[in-house]
Amino acid sequence: RFLATMSHELRTPLNAILGFSEVMKKQVLGPIENATYRDYVNDIHASGEHLLNLINEILDLSRIEAGRHELYEEPVNLVNLVEECRHLMQLRAYNKGIVVTEQYERGMPRLWADDRAVRQVTLNLLSNAIKFTPSGGEIAIQVGWTANGGQFLSIRDTGPGIPPEEIPIVLSPFGQGSIAIKSAEQGAGLGLPIVQALMRMHDGTLELKSRLREGTEVIAVFPQSRVMEALPPITEDPKRRWLRAG
Repeated sequence: RFLATMSHELRTPLNAILGFSEVMKKQVLGPIENATYRDYVNDIHASGEHLLNLINEILDLSRIEAGRHELYEEPVNLVNLVEECRHLMQLRAYNKGIVVTEQYERGMPRLWADDRAVRQVTLNLLSNAIKFTPSGGEIAIQVGWTANGGQFLSIRDTGPGIPPEEIPIVLSPFGQGSIAIKSAEQGAGLGLPIVQALMRMHDGTLELKSRLREGTEVIAVFPQSRVMEALPPITEDPKRRWLRAG
């Protein structure tokens, strides 16, 4: 509760910092001649965005843990959603020289899920893979069926990997493995815990497989009960049918 309250209080001044620094960054009110000042403005804006992302993650996790995060469920095409997320992240991967490959099972029925939550899961996993994959590495995205009729999303990278004893740490709030601590792109350690919590809310699972110096695979599994083809049909109320006929 304390973190959530503080996060709300920080948002207002932070939005002002982001707004004014963006005006200065774009030199809306006139040119900034000093190159060092221009660099400072870019750093201020980038740091503000990083802090805003951290605040949003804290709020998301606090809502989930407090049981106040509701799912707004609707039919979701997992393949289309994952492809849209891949497109959004493609430039970041390209700029690092990372090759991204996709393997999608076509013709799968839709999931009964929260579109925003599934996007958050996908973007978090892709962002992590890009963050820890070195230049010239590869990321493989796969969407398909599970053995028991569910659907899965797998994201596999050729990053440094995670020691087996550190996997529980990286799945815990604010937990960071030794590789993340050494990385220049380390975050707050909230991405995977949020993903795991959102998957649990969908009655699903999150599995993390990793080998040092070989890479990491993260698999998000949605159960058969979430596949719309497997859902029981909605029976119509006889009274409503009679009223409509009348």
